[in-house]
Amino acid sequence: MNLTDLNPQTLLMKVVAWLAIIGLVIFGLWATADHFENVGYQKAKNEYTAQALKDTQAARLKEQTLQTKLNEAQNARSKAENALLASAIANRNAVNQLRQQLDTTNRNLSSYSSAALAARITTLSTVLEECTSQYSELATKADGHVADLKLMEDAWPK
Repeated sequence: MNLTDLNPQTLLMKVVAWLAIIGLVIFGLWATADHFENVGYQKAKNEYTAQALKDTQAARLKEQTLQTKLNEAQNARSKAENALLASAIANRNAVNQLRQQLDTTNRNLSSYSSAALAARITTLSTVLEECTSQYSELATKADGHVADLKLMEDAWPK
């Protein structure tokens, strides 16, 4: 290199050339870093999207399972209500028949002998005793069911 090569124009050109090279290197490094940052971001975005899709599918499956159980429970309750209604109707009919028989017996009470009246009183006492026993048993079971229901309600997650 000669001193004549160091004139201001060539020196300026060399500085500009070096600055351009440094600028290109910096731009290349920045572009490479930006590219890898975008690749990492896209990968993370894809992973999160896939996980969200899996979670959504799992939630839908759980919802469908719960809906199926709810539908089955509602159907079972409907059938039980229908059975209870049929039983109530049958019981009402039986009570009406018994009431009619008692009315008939009360109307003809004066024509019965004392032995027939004693037998009738014994029979009615036995029926009353059985009814009272079954009523008490039913009340005990109902109280147990109420207690079970309260336990389930209290234990159900809020």
